[in-house]
Order: sequence, then structure tokens, then C-alpha cells
Amino acid sequence: MFEKVNIPDCLVIIGLVTALIMAIFYGLNELAMSIASGLLGYIGGTVKSATQTKGEEKR
Repeated sequence: MFEKVNIPDCLVIIGLVTALIMAIFYGLNELAMSIASGLLGYIGGTVKSATQTKGEEKR
């Protein structure tokens, strides 16, 4: 019913969100934009790979 939480992925996401908040706070707009795009790409790749492995388990 509930999925297991992937600890390394959570740590990476928490680190990137922290870096994004700090970059915004210090006014580093270009760095914040790069971190945000990397964060979205990482989350998208994680979700995509998680759905593919979930589909393989059901077969």
C-alpha cells in the first residue's frame, strides 16, 4: 500500500532545496535558476525511473 522512502533521493532533494533557498536569500539569481532547473530535472528523472521499476515489478 505504501511505498518505501528512498533515503538518498530525499537527501539530495533536501540539499538542493536548501541551496535554492540560500541562493534566493543572498540574491544570486543565476545560481538559483540553475539549482531550480537541476532540482526539477532530478525530481522528474527520479519519478520516471520509479514508475518504470514499479512497472517491472508487477510483471
